[in-house]
Amino acid sequence: MNTVKSITGVLAACLMLMGSQASYAAIAGKVQFANGSVQLVNVSGKSHALRKGDAISESDTIATGKDSSAQVRMADGGLIAVRPDSELKFDRFAFSGEQDGNEKSFFRLLRGGMRAITGMIGRVHKSNYRITTQTATIGIRGTDHETYVVVPGSALAATVPTGTYNKVNTGGTVMTTGNGAVNIQPNQMGFSGAPNQAPQLQPVNLSIFTVPSAPAPQAKTGPNQVRASVVVDNVVLGQVFIPATAAATAPGSNIRAPIRGQYQTGGITAPPQTQTIVF
Repeated sequence: MNTVKSITGVLAACLMLMGSQASYAAIAGKVQFANGSVQLVNVSGKSHALRKGDAISESDTIATGKDSSAQVRMADGGLIAVRPDSELKFDRFAFSGEQDGNEKSFFRLLRGGMRAITGMIGRVHKSNYRITTQTATIGIRGTDHETYVVVPGSALAATVPTGTYNKVNTGGTVMTTGNGAVNIQPNQMGFSGAPNQAPQLQPVNLSIFTVPSAPAPQAKTGPNQVRASVVVDNVVLGQVFIPATAAATAPGSNIRAPIRGQYQTGGITAPPQTQTIVF
């Protein structure tokens, strides 16, 4: 009798643990801030306004309106910033807290722009992190990078070719299509106009991105030390900026979310300081 109860108790505990792990794996991150009109659309198509502290699960989509933006602190310590008039889907996310090869962080950028400072996922198993667009797939080597998808009919489509643009701030990315791949280094930009065309390096398009005057400092520390909070300011003083994105700081836009101090990229991680991203 006691043996049966003991086995039943162990099974119940295992089921609870498995349920807890599955739940944790499904939560990609939490909203650090949402500024303006920011909607979350879940897998069933239901939508609601995003607020600070809301959880983002795999298969969720974030859609920002004009002059609106959002930042998500990922469960692996990374940071995702969604630019105005953009749509980003969190295709797949799984992270048990360890880099055991089962971790996944897959995104789909449907339109507009995002900036990613990667966390633990992709640091060891590079293929477990990727961003997919209509014209290309972007992989990483531990990085701070920006991706922008210009779609037909958008404001930028009147001045730049439609397609996928990817700029690296630190680290490196690889842009791949069905007809080739190109490695992108810091302060370089890759472009893919169609899925059947080879991607190519181009001069940084200043209608979409900006180039920093100097790289941000980096420091070595423990793998779990990441930013403590995110701040949104219209004007921020006395801090180091890593590169802003030109399209979102054009006249009429007042959305600024600067990164303070140091940050995590690849195997280099900064001490826990207040950090945000400049759009």
